[in-house]
Amino acid sequence: MAANYSCIAVLNCDKLRSGLPFWRTLFDEILILTSFNLLLLTATITPAGGAPNLARFDPKVRLADYQTALRFYLSICGEVFDKIIFVENSNSDLSSLAAIAAEAGRSDDIEFISFYGLDYPTSYDRGYGECKLLDYAMETSVFVRDSFKSHGEDLKIWKVTGRYIIRNVRQIVRQQPKNFELYCNYRNHPMRVTDMFLMAWTVPGYQFYLKDVYPKLKLTDEDHNNGVGPECLLRVELDKKPKKPLLIKRVLFTPEIVGKRAGDDTEYSVKNRWKYNIRRLILRFFPWVWI
Repeated sequence: MAANYSCIAVLNCDKLRSGLPFWRTLFDEILILTSFNLLLLTATITPAGGAPNLARFDPKVRLADYQTALRFYLSICGEVFDKIIFVENSNSDLSSLAAIAAEAGRSDDIEFISFYGLDYPTSYDRGYGECKLLDYAMETSVFVRDSFKSHGEDLKIWKVTGRYIIRNVRQIVRQQPKNFELYCNYRNHPMRVTDMFLMAWTVPGYQFYLKDVYPKLKLTDEDHNNGVGPECLLRVELDKKPKKPLLIKRVLFTPEIVGKRAGDDTEYSVKNRWKYNIRRLILRFFPWVWI
């Protein structure tokens, strides 16, 4: 089981070279990782017609993206994640994905949920629909319900955009903060945002920070004209919450994304490689600069 391992270190030189900020690694605390880690993959195989800022809209192409990413995450299920939840909100056929799970011998370790959750104006944009999807998943998932009964606040739910492979997700999950209710990544430049492609939470953390937030993420024409995305609106909503120490606002490692962006259909690893390298270096040497 992915939950049953420990990492004990006093001064870990490998972590000094890993990209973790120096101030976090000079004297590394003893870490015993006991959390039960669920991976929640979000998906929209068949987007609504007329969705704004969407270049990668072909359902066949998107399904192939989800298939590729799922194979990757199934390969580390049991090592990094204990179980996987795949949630899709266009009520599309998931049989090909279920077949991939069966081929990997992981049918019992993955829960598929498909429903129609695109019953809103397309101008509200994808962030509105994704957070609506998350509410549905947290309310209906058998894995969430049963795992919370068994593990309580040791249950950590990791949300990843289902078309993306986070290449260094092992490092991110294994060296997660010791305690958190919401673990996310704030950036202040060039805009104040909360990244939505990767987040983690406990069940109480979700209920406090994210439950029912989706109506506040609907984009207006003014937002579209000014380049404001749902990540900006989510940051505004999180900043309104009472300050709590278990809201961790910076992911300790810069996520390395493999996949094509929905908005412009370009590869993250090509177009944004320079951004990744800059963010990784700044996180390591200037962790107070949030970009």
